[in-house]
Amino acid sequence: MPFADPLAPRSDEITKAKMWMAANLGTDEKLTPFSFHYDGETWNDGRTTWSVDRVATRLDKARTQHTLTYFDGRTGLEVQCVTTEYHAYPVVEWVVYFENKGHLETPIVEAIQSADVTFSGRGPFVLHHADGSHAEATDFQPRRTELVPDQTQQFAPYGGRSSDGVLPFFNIVMPQGDGIIAAVGWTGQWAASFTPRGKSGLNFEAGLERTHLKLLPGEHIRVPAILLLFYTGDWIRGQNLLRRFLLAHAAPKPGGGKVDPPVAVSPHATIGFEMTTEANMRETIAQVASHELPVDTFWIDAGWYTCPDADTGERNWAKGVGNWDADTERYPNGIQPVAAAAHDSGLRFLLWFEPERVMPYTWLYDNHPDWLLAPTDFPAEQQYQAKDGFHLLNLGHPEALAWLKDKVSGMIGAIGVDIYRHDFNLYPLHYWRRGEAPDRQGINEIRYITGLYDFFDALSADHSHLLIDSCASGGRRLDFEMQRRSLALWRSDLCWEPTAEQCMTYALSLWMPLHGVGSISLQPYDFRSGMGSTFSLALDYQNPSIWSGATRLLKEYQSVRHFFAGDFYPLTSYSVDDAAWIAWQFDRADLGAGIVQAFRRAHNDRAAQVFRLRGLEAEAVYEWQDLDRGTAGETPGDGLMENGLEVQVNDQPGAAIITYRRIR
Repeated sequence: MPFADPLAPRSDEITKAKMWMAANLGTDEKLTPFSFHYDGETWNDGRTTWSVDRVATRLDKARTQHTLTYFDGRTGLEVQCVTTEYHAYPVVEWVVYFENKGHLETPIVEAIQSADVTFSGRGPFVLHHADGSHAEATDFQPRRTELVPDQTQQFAPYGGRSSDGVLPFFNIVMPQGDGIIAAVGWTGQWAASFTPRGKSGLNFEAGLERTHLKLLPGEHIRVPAILLLFYTGDWIRGQNLLRRFLLAHAAPKPGGGKVDPPVAVSPHATIGFEMTTEANMRETIAQVASHELPVDTFWIDAGWYTCPDADTGERNWAKGVGNWDADTERYPNGIQPVAAAAHDSGLRFLLWFEPERVMPYTWLYDNHPDWLLAPTDFPAEQQYQAKDGFHLLNLGHPEALAWLKDKVSGMIGAIGVDIYRHDFNLYPLHYWRRGEAPDRQGINEIRYITGLYDFFDALSADHSHLLIDSCASGGRRLDFEMQRRSLALWRSDLCWEPTAEQCMTYALSLWMPLHGVGSISLQPYDFRSGMGSTFSLALDYQNPSIWSGATRLLKEYQSVRHFFAGDFYPLTSYSVDDAAWIAWQFDRADLGAGIVQAFRRAHNDRAAQVFRLRGLEAEAVYEWQDLDRGTAGETPGDGLMENGLEVQVNDQPGAAIITYRRIR
């Protein structure tokens, strides 16, 4: 009897998505699911004189694109809503474009809401959401908010990066027991709000935080994308449908194939950013290769370029961003020989860049001040950006963007970069808003973010097998538009602390299938705390005692890492308490197998805990094994889900991994 996948998208869920799309974007729609004000008038009130055109295009077997175009013959403004319908998922996604097809400037377009929709129901509505990354131990902490009638819950990131402080994903639990996940696809300063309206339902709005602009003749812009996922059942089912959808349709596909996140080695545990050289990097690669460490990528982070500090004369990686040529003293032959050594050892090569931030006295600063956005008045906590002279390379400037695409793409090809790591350690919002004309508010951000997408898309087009990592001070650009283009190899700049790492794996796995960090320790508790879909190991490779332990732990990780992209089930409450257990389950329904990870923290006096598993086939029998204690058994699925699995960890702190697979 074939296994029934409990999380496969259901026909009634897909029907709900189709019905919503027909009602809101079809021929019978009365209100569009987006809104704005135009020439002082509300869009849905003033569009009766606009012409309408509808076109449906089958993109592939999985998707149909629906293009809804409105045109105002009086002013020449065209508004186009491009919607993607996914046939195997209960998902509707759309993005709105504005274009001035006239010969004069348009009237003011303002208060653009990419989403302005009302979901029916009388409440109560519950909102599941999450903090974003802000280099804190509670990064991505899960939140649950009961929505109160006529009280608005508002969300926006901090400082212009899309997941700084708050994730742009929301799970709305409806009163009838099903739900809708809403997500914002924009790598800048979005804003969203949720307002229950009594009998009329729940209003959801999302878009750019600020827009008040005219469009020049021929000017074309886009605004944030919106994704809605419809589900039935409990909210965790919705989270896992989202994980599956993002993996299928919003993950990089290098070479058109399945993404393979890296298992990397980093030299920076003992070799500082500014201390790397061709010689010591090649020596490190040789050590890794000679000991046959089970990794696939060699990772060089910041500081390989010319980076003198003008004040001290010492090298300082942060003072050198704006120089994008290798330091000739340390790399007399450039970076390419290091990449070649990695390739000769069977490793991919990852190289760090931070092209958006430009520091004083660097090449970009000296040669192209016209491409830079200068510091401005900042909030108190951002004043260091002005003090240290942070400048922003304006990706909305056509010449700057063209230079950057040519420069970085050329380096990727000439060096042999397999994974391009793109960092961004700057709060851009006030740079964008500095000096904007009263009738062009929002245009700098729009131009910048669409330039960023163009840059990443150009790199992928030029190098079909390239992987891109978008770091942004660790996990501060985690929206679905960026996830389509890049991985999150470094989810937070608060790293290596085991309790924090456990909490981040728990919390972020509710929303994303591909993320991780790694370890600087061979203690199993620390190592396992940093495991995820991707992993980076940083050790002293001159220490002969590391190799057996590193090899053993990496082989263990390699044997289970494919589970991290599966369905995710929390088995305990989220907790930062050092006296708690925290545990979760990753399940691959397609394989009938999975893992349980459980952590007994340092001040936890309970050596054993029972966890009830989820997502199994009740009548099937599962074989399970504790990788540490060697205990094993066979238990029916209903027994594992109803009575639970007892996990024992004698170490304090300690970690357990239990694997399971369906055997009959």
